[in-house]
Amino acid sequence: MFSLQKMLSKDDDFFELLEASAEEARRSVETLNRILATPDMLPSLPDFHHSKEANRKITRQINEALVSKFIVEIEREDVETLSAALYKISKTVEKFAERFIISSRVVRGTDFSRHIKLLEAATAEVVEMVKQLRKTVPLAKIKAMNSILQQVEGDADNLILAILEDLYSGRHEPTKVTAMKDLYELLEKVIDRCRDAGNVVTQIAIKSA
Repeated sequence: MFSLQKMLSKDDDFFELLEASAEEARRSVETLNRILATPDMLPSLPDFHHSKEANRKITRQINEALVSKFIVEIEREDVETLSAALYKISKTVEKFAERFIISSRVVRGTDFSRHIKLLEAATAEVVEMVKQLRKTVPLAKIKAMNSILQQVEGDADNLILAILEDLYSGRHEPTKVTAMKDLYELLEKVIDRCRDAGNVVTQIAIKSA
């Protein structure tokens, strides 16, 4: 059993900030999924930029809190690493939105439904794992949640392989192959970022067990 709350001197600031960062990451993915569900519509880049900047602000607040608040028995680097991992989710989503807009003529009509399911599953798991840091829960539960994330990441790997096989089949225009490969790899990277965040939460739990 572990309780990060005890190690953070019962200060809720870190929990609230980390949870806010995770929620902001999920919010950016929810916006992305709405776009993927209607690929004929161009996304509003300011929406993604706002989410990334909101997460950047939270990351800065966490770093400031690490300087001003006393932490017991936990490495500050772990909090910094988790904060950075959560921020990178929103940052990667914004990068996808930028490329999506640039290649909108090529990607029009693409079915992203399989990616939508994976992105939803990954971000939901990340948010729940971060929320566990506020509680006293069995280490086995954290590991089980992380296993789900690993499975989602594995499914994303298998999906990109199937997609690349189709893209390289010779049935598509070279321009489309280049654009779609870039977009699909960025979607996979968003899921990788979620996996990274889950790994950090798990490592914190293991150290604290």
